[in-house]
Amino acid sequence: MIVAETERTIGKKTDMKKVLGFASTPYQLLVLLFIKDWRLSEDEVDLIITDKTPSMQELCQNAKLKEIFGQVIFGDGRKIDNPYKKAPQVFYESFIKNKTTDVILDGKLQAYDEVYFASPGNPDEIIKEVAKTVIKLNRKVRFTRFEDGFASYTKPFSHVISTAMGAKAYRLLWNYDIEEKESEMLMFAPSMAEPRVSAGVAEGTAENSGVEHPSFVKLTEIEVTKERIEKIVAQANDIFGLVPKPPKEDVIFLGQGTVNGMNNAGTYQNLIRRLAKLAEGNFVIKPHPRGEHDDFGEEFPVYRDTCPFELAIAGGGFEDKTLISFYSTACVSGKLLFHSKCRIIFLYPLCEDAFNEKCDYEHYFSAFEERCENVFIARTWEELEELLRS
Repeated sequence: MIVAETERTIGKKTDMKKVLGFASTPYQLLVLLFIKDWRLSEDEVDLIITDKTPSMQELCQNAKLKEIFGQVIFGDGRKIDNPYKKAPQVFYESFIKNKTTDVILDGKLQAYDEVYFASPGNPDEIIKEVAKTVIKLNRKVRFTRFEDGFASYTKPFSHVISTAMGAKAYRLLWNYDIEEKESEMLMFAPSMAEPRVSAGVAEGTAENSGVEHPSFVKLTEIEVTKERIEKIVAQANDIFGLVPKPPKEDVIFLGQGTVNGMNNAGTYQNLIRRLAKLAEGNFVIKPHPRGEHDDFGEEFPVYRDTCPFELAIAGGGFEDKTLISFYSTACVSGKLLFHSKCRIIFLYPLCEDAFNEKCDYEHYFSAFEERCENVFIARTWEELEELLRS
């Protein structure tokens, strides 16, 4: 028995952690690859890919992904019968048996030391269901969030145990304090985050649920080096396939994900038409995957890609291009993740009544403009014309 135990531990680090990561979008998978190489390179990391982005499901069978991660599990949120459960059912699933994870996951959860996921605001139902099970399997498991673009820098979040009653039950029954176990956010540029992000509880949550704000949520910078960029680009190219060539046009407009955020589609489209006119034929639009108002027929050339746009930028073909958007964070992440030198112009001051989202863009994009070269905010059409001429 002693010999067998020794054989199992030879060459294995005794402090190796068992980790679970989530990816619901291609961007989240890119960020998780950075985190794995930076912080988790010596650990065993399983991956859950969710159904939130339809194209992601096929990656569960990706050979390269299976080389990088241990288990690659698909999480199908469509199989959750009712995400709005009553307190007795939530209590039973949390402390006795949660059958939901057996239904929505095509792999078996293990006892994890850490869980990494991206979720500005409230975690989605898949993460909440998995959280119940992994806490039950290991009452010391820690949860760490990582950034998911603009919202992560501007919206405080609520914990995976988001109600006062739930948090209290975990403390009393298992001595598990979610505020202590979920107290860190990983970001590429913490200095760009609004101060309220470190409060750690989403707006309205404290008032509605009675959850008290934790005293501090640590914002940690994800380290990006030239060597790490090269490694992640190579991995991502193997995972996502060929990166399309950049368009011949120099001015590229990135559409917005406007499913829930559009207030006036006419204003939105007229602003794009005015921009195209200023670019004098040197213009192409890249529709957003969730942009319902980015279809202009044959009015403009269209650029489409089959991989994360950040990865296309990382290929180096956009260094002499000008990327323009109202407030698309795909522009931001190309520079933060891959140190692109392309020029970026934001038009959010010119949005007029196009969007109904109540966000404070100014802190985030002004900090980005200060941090990176070739980043501009056009506050008037005259400024935009001057930028396009230069």
